[in-house]
Amino acid sequence: MGFFTDEELGTLRIKNMILHVVGGTTFTAAKVRKVEHEPFFVGKIVDTAVDAVFTFDATSPSKAELEAIASGRVTFERGAQALALSFNRQHVSGSSDGALFMFELTVRDPNTRIYSLIKYDYREALQQDPVKPDGLLRRIINAFIDDNRAIQKAALFRVVGGSAEDEVSARDRTKRDKPDISDYFRDFLGVTREVSDEELSKKVRGLLQDTLTKFVDHLPNKHIPTAFAEARGMLGKCQKVDKKAIIEAVLHAAGDPTDSKLKQRIIHDTEQRIRKAKLDNLSFKPVPNILRQPAYRRIKTTEGVTVTFPDNAASNLVQVQTTANGGQRIVIETQRITNDDLVGKRPG
Repeated sequence: MGFFTDEELGTLRIKNMILHVVGGTTFTAAKVRKVEHEPFFVGKIVDTAVDAVFTFDATSPSKAELEAIASGRVTFERGAQALALSFNRQHVSGSSDGALFMFELTVRDPNTRIYSLIKYDYREALQQDPVKPDGLLRRIINAFIDDNRAIQKAALFRVVGGSAEDEVSARDRTKRDKPDISDYFRDFLGVTREVSDEELSKKVRGLLQDTLTKFVDHLPNKHIPTAFAEARGMLGKCQKVDKKAIIEAVLHAAGDPTDSKLKQRIIHDTEQRIRKAKLDNLSFKPVPNILRQPAYRRIKTTEGVTVTFPDNAASNLVQVQTTANGGQRIVIETQRITNDDLVGKRPG
């Protein structure tokens, strides 16, 4: 799912975990915690696993710290404390305070370590010591709820043989234009976004064409260009493109099949292509000139003939030729005519 391989998903185990409160004016280093509620936290970690569109900068201090932990040059506790302190220093006043979890995970490959960072909403309370009613109040952190909306920020890193891979999975609740992240979070991680919305839109365009070509026999009139234009147009109108939107666009272009077996085949094939294109758990804003329905062109003649057609089809489907006597001939090449009706009045 997203960042993880299938083998990693089946063998993820938490080796170490630590929790720091971040966002305040003071920072208190915490000790490593006993691993507890492992299924809950593994589930949260997997839920944050968006496909990687960021890469480490060559001088990223976070990358260097992760490599030091994985290689054993520093303990997990020391390294995680240093990362939490750095995060707290970068934290801007306009951002919400939170609980910063860091996890070290093992997988089947003994040379691989996965590191997860999650900044989580929390509720702060003061607790009276029941044994000493007149004693000091103690601050506690509670209510880590099973709701992904409580996750403010998250990042995933893979370190193999002591070297951190460049690709970084990161998400940020504060950014409406996914998959961007806030400036201070990007600076803390030391990453650069390498995959633009334009590149993601091109990936989706190629995916649409390949999927519709495979199912050409089930498309309306078996016509790929029309179906392709329908799918692009549907996605181009979306506020964001994600897995669900892509599947809906493909089904719509295929005529919204009612045959349940055919529908499941199309969905399964589309999901596989989405995964292969590393779009499985991403959302992004579509780039209009790549994902949109083409503009329509209209030609009128002195004889009262009107021809309307997609502008991108002009080069191969509709041709305007000049005749020997100075007139013009419109040539339309089509697989078949799908409608040939009389109209009640002359079109305007």
